[in-house]
Amino acid sequence: MIVQRLREIQNRHGYLPDAELHTLARETGVPLYRIEEVSTFFPAFRPERDRPADLEVRVCRDYTCHLRGAADLLDPTKGLPRLERELAAALAKATGHGPCRVAVSGVSCLGRCDRAPAVWVERHRPPMGEHEHAWVYAGLTPDELEQVLREVATGGRPEPHWDAAHEPPSNAPYAEVVPDAPRAAGWEIDPYARDGRPRDYAAVRRVVESLTAGRPPVPPRGLPAKELDGWVDANYRPLAEMRASGLLGMGGAGAPAYGKWLDVWQQAGPEKYVVVNGDESEPGTFKDRELLLRTPHLIVEGLIVACLITGATAGYVYIRHEYPEQIAAVRAEIARAEALGACGEDVFGTGRPLPLAVFESPGGYICGEQSALLEAMEDRRAQPRNRPPELGANGLRDKPTAVNNVETIAWAPFIQLRGGAGYAGGGWRVPGRPDLGFGGRRLFSVSGDVRRPGVYEVPVGLPLGDLLGRPEYCGGVVGGPLKAVAPSGPSCGLLPARLPVDAKFREQVDDRVKRIGERSAADAAFARWFVDAHLPPGAADLDVLALPLDLTFFRNLQGLIRLPVEPMLGAGLAVYAGAADALDHAVNFTEFYRNESCGKCVPCRLGSQKLVQIGTDLLRRRADGTGPDLPGLVKDITATLQQTSICGLGYVAPIPLATALAYFTSDVNIQRGNHG
Repeated sequence: MIVQRLREIQNRHGYLPDAELHTLARETGVPLYRIEEVSTFFPAFRPERDRPADLEVRVCRDYTCHLRGAADLLDPTKGLPRLERELAAALAKATGHGPCRVAVSGVSCLGRCDRAPAVWVERHRPPMGEHEHAWVYAGLTPDELEQVLREVATGGRPEPHWDAAHEPPSNAPYAEVVPDAPRAAGWEIDPYARDGRPRDYAAVRRVVESLTAGRPPVPPRGLPAKELDGWVDANYRPLAEMRASGLLGMGGAGAPAYGKWLDVWQQAGPEKYVVVNGDESEPGTFKDRELLLRTPHLIVEGLIVACLITGATAGYVYIRHEYPEQIAAVRAEIARAEALGACGEDVFGTGRPLPLAVFESPGGYICGEQSALLEAMEDRRAQPRNRPPELGANGLRDKPTAVNNVETIAWAPFIQLRGGAGYAGGGWRVPGRPDLGFGGRRLFSVSGDVRRPGVYEVPVGLPLGDLLGRPEYCGGVVGGPLKAVAPSGPSCGLLPARLPVDAKFREQVDDRVKRIGERSAADAAFARWFVDAHLPPGAADLDVLALPLDLTFFRNLQGLIRLPVEPMLGAGLAVYAGAADALDHAVNFTEFYRNESCGKCVPCRLGSQKLVQIGTDLLRRRADGTGPDLPGLVKDITATLQQTSICGLGYVAPIPLATALAYFTSDVNIQRGNHG
């Protein structure tokens, strides 16, 4: 595979030597222009003509790292760039190779938001060491970072900040589950650790027994959706458990896992796939980092379970290249599973082969979009596909494919061993009202101005205030009163501590609850309780800490109380306290989307750049509050991008700036009367 070979060459040399590319073209029979077409798309690949410096220092510039001073670290007058000449001279002296180059630059999120700022270091001369192509240093002061870089430049090896050595705060104690492996938090997602039993792939065995004990799972053709669900419940226990669990995708979109697996299972043909999306490049999100490293058995077993249930013939775990420890852990676990007979040539004596493999990402946030991810796996540029057709029928190699987030897959063993109802019963319930609440559990990554930034497994629907304030979770806001929360990485922008409410919503709330009830009576009942409990008649705003951490509720909230900007809920939350500058951070969020746009669709490519220009202009103009109708222009660009962009990046790119303009007018400091 071209992309994987390019990734290996890049890891080995720090760039792509021309000679290696010619060899790759000759060995694979792929024309050199095709290799160039692919290699020049991904920012992590460096051709020889752009040969990187002998020492590269890349400072994460996004999200929590921005909050923790990344902009100052990248400032050429007072940050790390001012050391480039000094470090180059030290490196030349240490190597004796004549002039050396050192380069300090910014880079998109590195997935270490809980210990910001994070810095990625590559030293190409002298070599870093066998099997090492980069070191990460996180959570250091500027003075400490300077000392580390001086040591690196003189040929030293200051101990990198390995993920395995860092146990992020959590609501479950860490313990050694496997000898000589990173300690794991005792979350409920891991039934083996919770029960103190060996990781023997019991969920796979249970699915195998179910598939071999009864008739083959082939439903009658043409069944309506409800009748098909009933047939599954009666005839196909493993898939029925997934349906009973109500498990939603944990990657952002929240598609039901059962629906994806059902679609692939129903497809005919001898070739199907399941792909685990471990790209996790959304700023503020690092829960999958911990699952991949500390519980790789759950990801591998969940992937096997998904393949068996859907009839897939192979499975892949796609992991971002900035996670080398996680890549190694999953590869080692696949080898262990093969030795146990859980995958490989023969799954537990069934005669069914099931190969699994890790695919190391070539880099780029856009690869997290599931169709772009598949494009990269097919040795093409990672540009989202136009749909239809959908991936369930035409995915990887144009075959039926289910793409699931790491956490979604990791819950599959729990569901098969404890039952779908066992998972669904784990949600948060209104105190004293067991009839009102949510189903399931999930993990959140929390960073920013909290006492304990970390990864927490919580009941779905837990109030945001409980996650941020309770001692077993984040332990409270630090640095001043709560100012804003980013509840979905940059995708939702910033929500204020108190959300303004449409003054007329009380007149229409009955009708809005009724519309929610047309989709779900349970959701409508909770919406009614929530309004009565937190939005009494005459209320002008809503405490953001009262919001339940449930994806469906966040989707219903816009229709319920009509907020100025559509709210979203993701897996990564950042907290901003005190005097945090909402406009500055909104512009930083927007720059991330501009930097990571794949450029395929014109509205996103040009619109994201225009949004950055507007945000920069607002920062420059806010001292006097005058200027053109920039807020109106943002509204127009938002409508255009959300109607015409191919993928979700274009849809969310305008939201950060829109939230700053809607909720933080004092930070924007524009005389709104001058803007129509």
